[in-house]
Amino acid sequence: MNVESIHKGMEERAMDSQFLKDIFALYDPNDYGDTEPDCQLGYQKLLPLLNEEQKTSLEQMEQAYTHRREYAAKYGFKCGIFGAIRQLFGLSRAQDSGFQDLLCDDLLTQPNMQRHQENYANVELCNQMEQIIMDTLYEDDREHLISISCAWQQRVYSAAYHAFNCGYRSGWDIIEAIMPMAKAQNTNKILDTEYAMGVIHP
Repeated sequence: MNVESIHKGMEERAMDSQFLKDIFALYDPNDYGDTEPDCQLGYQKLLPLLNEEQKTSLEQMEQAYTHRREYAAKYGFKCGIFGAIRQLFGLSRAQDSGFQDLLCDDLLTQPNMQRHQENYANVELCNQMEQIIMDTLYEDDREHLISISCAWQQRVYSAAYHAFNCGYRSGWDIIEAIMPMAKAQNTNKILDTEYAMGVIHP
């Protein structure tokens, strides 16, 4: 046992299957309009049309999206912690404490997403499997696959969003443990951040 293995074990326990389950449970379909109902309708309409090979491609796409969702949750949590620390020292000009530039622009947007090699491999796999299925469908049926993909993309975004919020709050808890008055002295920044992200409302 050494420091490196202890650190790795701590990180794995902190962001284990229960962490992912809890983050995914925060996904509220009502936050995304008709995306989820359209997705369920898409499955209902599309599955009877697919042969076994197409269904296998769809399962591979779903699995890749699942891995992307997990990665977004784990990376989002770390970004939230860093966002709080950066904000404490006045290094963040972003009203959302870096949700957009640290997470969305880096993980969910080209070309920056390519630096996350493992995750980007799943992005490419999603695109590849979607295209394979799309090429075999009649034009009128393609909208069903698009609806399914859109819902998965919103699930990935939701995981990133909620994990960032959890990480942000955890970051300030860490700061407060070391600097007891820091959180109180930065209440305005915290409220601005939570308002900008829609966590709190007027």
